[in-house]
Amino acid sequence: MSEREVTIAAPRLLRDGRLTGPGAVAIADGRIARLLAKAPSSPDVLLPGGVLTPGLIDTQNNGAFGVDFAEARGPDWPTVLGSLARHGVTAVLPTVITAPMPSIFASMARIESAATEAGHRCAGAARILGVHLEGPFIAEARKGAHRAEWMQDPDPNAIDALLMHAPTRRMLRIVTIAPERAHALAAIARLAEAGVTVSIGHSNATAAEMLAAADAGATMVTHLFNAMRPFGHRDPAVPGVALTDSRLFVGLIVDGHHVDPIGCRLAFQAAGPRIVVVSDSILIAGLPAGAERRFGGGAVTIGSDGVGRRPDGTIAGAGIVLDEGVRRMIAAGIDPAQVLTAATETPARAIRSTDLGRLSPGAHADLVWWDEAWQPRRIWVSGKEVTPSG
Repeated sequence: MSEREVTIAAPRLLRDGRLTGPGAVAIADGRIARLLAKAPSSPDVLLPGGVLTPGLIDTQNNGAFGVDFAEARGPDWPTVLGSLARHGVTAVLPTVITAPMPSIFASMARIESAATEAGHRCAGAARILGVHLEGPFIAEARKGAHRAEWMQDPDPNAIDALLMHAPTRRMLRIVTIAPERAHALAAIARLAEAGVTVSIGHSNATAAEMLAAADAGATMVTHLFNAMRPFGHRDPAVPGVALTDSRLFVGLIVDGHHVDPIGCRLAFQAAGPRIVVVSDSILIAGLPAGAERRFGGGAVTIGSDGVGRRPDGTIAGAGIVLDEGVRRMIAAGIDPAQVLTAATETPARAIRSTDLGRLSPGAHADLVWWDEAWQPRRIWVSGKEVTPSG
């Protein structure tokens, strides 16, 4: 038997990249049943101000709240997934960085179990969309915080093993590759044919090598400007192609430290409809300054600026949750509708998901009500309300 419709009315809603309203969303059986251009006289929920949007989707998240997704087990999952949901992140791609292949396969298996076993799907938790594999098929010259000794070429045997160990084709959603590595173009074509979103990152590629990757089937770029050959007016490299090639979605870390706010504004002005904002958070996100943990085979400490760094000062990941990134981009002068779309509809499009990230009939009823200061005040996952973080 279908549930009774629940109607949520708001003065403004995010739809098709614009803030419109007033209007209402009718929910039944965990999905959006109808959109109403005019709120009913007695809605079940009447939001007095702010904006109602789809839930945030973080496609590059290594962990948070003390939990490393690559190492998470048992009770770790309700902790991190529930905490993310309370910040308005209603869907996430746990990201696994460079490691020995057996460790990667073990991490993927645990993530798959967490996504499917009822015991790990606590009420009000962010949904797991699959895995973002960030390495080991990346360039030593642009390794960032990754361990160079664990990197390798994406040769046919490696891709065979990866596709064989992926618990289901759906679980392997994004693979980051450096296209200049041997066998990379063939690997890109094969992964794309298998339905995987191939993203270019941690790369020293030239513009010509980047264009060849897009021709082979790559459709995304991992954390624009970070861990890649920098843009030059005679050598535009990966950033130049990313900002000008309409085939590519563009991941952008929005903590304001990985990329200066001016760089973020540039990215939005050049490629706004293709920008996918990400946290690139690691397990120190949500922990106090000074907290030290191990991540990716080495120590990392969260600084007073909220950034996680290796002992040598190398940035290892962000210490914020994506809702904070939204606020920082809006504070940087970027149009709120653009920022919110880049955190909802655009990431869903990048991973070819048609029932997330939008206010439309049939989509999952994952919703966030933001106040005037862009703080999430009420959150719903599959139509069930979640207690917000603050």
